[in-house]
Amino acid sequence: MNADHTWRPRLASRARLKFDPIAQQEMLLFPEAALALNETGAAIVRLCDGAHSIDEIVDQLSKKYDNADRDALMREVMDFLATIRARGLLQ
Repeated sequence: MNADHTWRPRLASRARLKFDPIAQQEMLLFPEAALALNETGAAIVRLCDGAHSIDEIVDQLSKKYDNADRDALMREVMDFLATIRARGLLQ
């Protein structure tokens, strides 16, 4: 995983975020499967637009979740990005 917090992750062209009205949750869709996302995961994916650095993503989430612990959020974001990046869903 790129530990550079200035990296600006962007969803791969083969992946897309879609709300599943039946499951009532966000899904990350890609050709071979789909990944059900919790609210935080969906919020992270929405910010993976190539315009936000890791630090900016964490800052946005910290504001969204009532100034949540930034270090804990950073770990959660980095772990989540590592997981979806390993599946080839980030560039």
